[in-house]
Amino acid sequence: MTTAISPSSSTSNGVETMKLNKHDVFPKKGSSCKQTLGKNIAMGHKNKTCGTLDRVSLVLSHWDSIDETVKYDGPLSLQDSYRGTIDRMENTSSSRPQSQVSGHVSEASTSNKAPNTSPLPHAAQQNRTMSTQSLNKHDYSTAGQVNGKVEDGDLKFERLKDLPEEALLPKVQELTAYLQRMEEYHRGDGMRVQKMLGDMYWDYTSLRETIGDALAKEGYAGASMKMLKTLNSIGIFKNDDVWFPTYYAYNTLWNFSDASSKLAQSLAENDAVRLLTLNCGHKPYLSAIHSKNVYYVLKASLSILHNIAKNPSVKHLFEENKTSETIMPFIQSEDEMLKILAMLTLAYIVDEEDNSKLIDDTGVIRCVVNWIDKALDQQRRRYKGFTPTELTEGLDKLAVNDKNKMKIIEEGALPLFIKMLQSEDVHEQSACARCIWTLSFDKDARKKIIEYPELVQTLEKFSDSANKNLQKNTSGALWILNGENEASKAATRPKSAAASRTKGHIFLSYSWSDKEIAYQIRDRLRAEGYALWIDVERMGGSTLEAMADGIENSAVVLVCMSEKYKQSPNCRTEGEYTFQLRKEYIPLMMQKKYRPDGWLGAILGAKLYFDFSGKYPLEKSFQGLLKELRGRGQVTPGNTPTGGDMDGIPMTTSYLEPRTNTKYYKDSTDGPPLIQSSSTSNHASPSTPSHHHTVNNNILNMGQEEVAKWLRSIKLNECIPTFNQFDGKLLLQLRDMRQEAPEFFYQCLEKKLNMSLIEILKFTKALEELH
Repeated sequence: MTTAISPSSSTSNGVETMKLNKHDVFPKKGSSCKQTLGKNIAMGHKNKTCGTLDRVSLVLSHWDSIDETVKYDGPLSLQDSYRGTIDRMENTSSSRPQSQVSGHVSEASTSNKAPNTSPLPHAAQQNRTMSTQSLNKHDYSTAGQVNGKVEDGDLKFERLKDLPEEALLPKVQELTAYLQRMEEYHRGDGMRVQKMLGDMYWDYTSLRETIGDALAKEGYAGASMKMLKTLNSIGIFKNDDVWFPTYYAYNTLWNFSDASSKLAQSLAENDAVRLLTLNCGHKPYLSAIHSKNVYYVLKASLSILHNIAKNPSVKHLFEENKTSETIMPFIQSEDEMLKILAMLTLAYIVDEEDNSKLIDDTGVIRCVVNWIDKALDQQRRRYKGFTPTELTEGLDKLAVNDKNKMKIIEEGALPLFIKMLQSEDVHEQSACARCIWTLSFDKDARKKIIEYPELVQTLEKFSDSANKNLQKNTSGALWILNGENEASKAATRPKSAAASRTKGHIFLSYSWSDKEIAYQIRDRLRAEGYALWIDVERMGGSTLEAMADGIENSAVVLVCMSEKYKQSPNCRTEGEYTFQLRKEYIPLMMQKKYRPDGWLGAILGAKLYFDFSGKYPLEKSFQGLLKELRGRGQVTPGNTPTGGDMDGIPMTTSYLEPRTNTKYYKDSTDGPPLIQSSSTSNHASPSTPSHHHTVNNNILNMGQEEVAKWLRSIKLNECIPTFNQFDGKLLLQLRDMRQEAPEFFYQCLEKKLNMSLIEILKFTKALEELH
């Protein structure tokens, strides 16, 4: 993501008190210095007309990628009466006019006036009743000493530059602890602490993620949310004493939540999604969006939401706070920055059905592809602050939805991918290869990609790259493009010695982000005498062949479901290969409040899954898993439970039907209810549908028109022409073929009837339930 502020390297990063006379702040009417005053302040020049600056250092600046200039970017003082660089000064000395010190905004400043109301006005328990006089009594001139050494108890407010890592992280801990102890933040210390932490982002560029992770560990997210809610209760635009610490808090959160996914997740867990969503929907802010400060709050809020949204495990928080509905209007904004932030955030947080609507209604794919093109043409490979890597990562998330894959290609993404692969930036190359891998799961997209031989040849060049991510993503893309995931390749692929030795094992398919729970399951199964095939160092490169061996020779596959699993092309490769080989598999839920959709939901169908998300005790879920395994993959006898019922075991039958079709069966124990969709209630076992059907006259009496209606009812309208000669009797024969010759059945659907994997899954499930 684009970052909030970057200090210029040409001058000191410090912010010192600037001494100006009255005419520096309010030039006489008709004075010609109005347009040049800001420039002179920034450069430290003397100006005879406007007065003399006793001491000037650079305020704050960032690199503006729109016009490739350094722009001065600090909190706009609520009391400044005109625009220019002076608007960006952090403070002026106590010699400014009393009307400013009192927080009064003159009529001349109405163009920059911000609303004095905030969302969550009573959110913080630390809300104090403060008179305007007590707020204004504080002289902010000491704020310029952030870069000096101001003692406050045991804490020194100083620039923490050039410290070794072993000394830096204790400072992070110290500053965070100080922030946690604070009760009031508008007296100056709140701003100082946030700015000291924020400066670390620029002073230690190679340690940004490390610092962000340390902030998450020490509780910085909770302390900052408490701070922002407290300042909200006062009104962040009440005066500079409140606005400045608010600004630096957002600035630091924006930058480090981009650098550290752990901090982004910690923010979500500390109510940040709710506050930031309220910011984006706050009517006084929206009506004053042209104010620089209000615009900054909205831009920072959307940016932090975008950073948080990259963590799939907190997706449910966006749904609970109706974030998608709140930020959707920004897609129609004339401001491209807000528009693209909203689009990319929505790409992460909406489900597949809403994702399709988002694409159809907003043209988001065209916009993102266009921005990638513009970023590639820029000398610094950025457009509106976004790099091609960041934009391609957003495109990859959109590509997870199969309906979007061809749209991405049709908008002209593939020629841009060739440019990215031919760049010298390994991050660009890796993000591009991953997106191609994701696109390749669609057969039509595969054909289009193969039509670009230069693209495929470049991927082949990187298949043995020294960079692990690049090598994994290019090898994965080539694996799918070359058809290695097809069942027909399994018979001809050479078997490894390891596969021969471990035939009949359990294959554990999981996302790297769920590895801790996966390892607990692995250890417990091994203790019970089961042989497991588990990827400890992530799949990639030659290990794709190892993955294929592992699945081909397994007795059963455990599919560890989560949003991250669904989004991972590597996990999809494993999941679809399991399905292609028609291997027995047991789904395990790894994420709370997650409901699989898209390709993962289609594979899951109506199978029973066991909940390892932490909602229930792990041991109770594990006992249910042992019963379901029924000894498959067990090498040595253990204490595996056999027979008996499943009372008290947290198991759930997935469903794609509406919740109203669901029947609930309460345990005889205090365990969670067993949930089973009505479509599976007649199955012989919870996990394995019975193949013994009672055929009634309904299916036998179906004509071609009834078959077409049935296909519409299961949302396979596109398959109606393919089945135009089928009646009920032929459907019945097709179902019998599935039982008697399953391999030929699936080959017919794919090769003869030209059905995609998702269509095959939907059709097979519906055919099984047709009576």
